[in-house]
Amino acid sequence: MTEVIQSLSLAVLAVAALLVLVHAWRGPTVFDRALALEALALVVVATLLLQKSLHVDAALGLALFAFVTTVLLGFFLGKGEFPRE
Repeated sequence: MTEVIQSLSLAVLAVAALLVLVHAWRGPTVFDRALALEALALVVVATLLLQKSLHVDAALGLALFAFVTTVLLGFFLGKGEFPRE
């Protein structure tokens, strides 16, 4: 029964990843594309966590990288330049 639920969860995540990729491709603005790529990273993290408990480190690293990348992209696109100190 657990294998059926896990297979169904992976199928739902695959459909979600496909829809997110379509949104990233057709996004009208850069912000929409960045948000879609953040959602894709979330889907990948969820898939890694569903597979095995050994992938927890990789999932946490990817989630942290995606968060920092999104924050920097938002800051750069909002201000137009990186701060110089």
